[in-house]
Amino acid sequence: MDDLLLFATIDELIERTKAVLEAEWELTNLGEPVKIVRIEIALGDRSVTISQCCYPESILQKEGMDRANPISMPLEHNAKFELNLDRNAGNHSNLYARLMGELQFIANAIRPDIAYAVSKLSSYTANPSMQHVTMLKRVLQYLSGTRSYGIMYHDVLGHPNQFFGYANTSFADANDLKSTTRYVFKMSGSTIL
Repeated sequence: MDDLLLFATIDELIERTKAVLEAEWELTNLGEPVKIVRIEIALGDRSVTISQCCYPESILQKEGMDRANPISMPLEHNAKFELNLDRNAGNHSNLYARLMGELQFIANAIRPDIAYAVSKLSSYTANPSMQHVTMLKRVLQYLSGTRSYGIMYHDVLGHPNQFFGYANTSFADANDLKSTTRYVFKMSGSTIL
């Protein structure tokens, strides 16, 4: 059993695609999508909005942070990330690692606004310090205040198929002397994940 979503601007294209697939396999049409892989889908007049309210909410409840005071940024400006020098042995099966995995899924699936914070904090998964745990809780506080955030793709009048890409590079980061490159691509008015 596999799930498949079909999107097209012309209904005839969807019908032809369905006919080709039905010639090869047995299909069940479940109608307009509402949810897939923990991603909630809302169809508008000329837009599609994807969001994830329930999954972050369950993480916040599990961590006892569902009533945390919301903050406006997932990390402090110019946050310094330092190695944990207090412990020598890393622990890959810790709670920090589990939470990082959950936040990585959210960042990749629907929330590019936390991607940088999650990426930086995941570097310390094997040996997190209290500083890293505190920063991770800050990301949860940010999620607490932005639970309803999502991504809306809409018909951009006059430029429906324009594709934009942005990149930025940081040479020799002050914390670890490693260069970092980040990029984002946008289409239909929003980020493509």
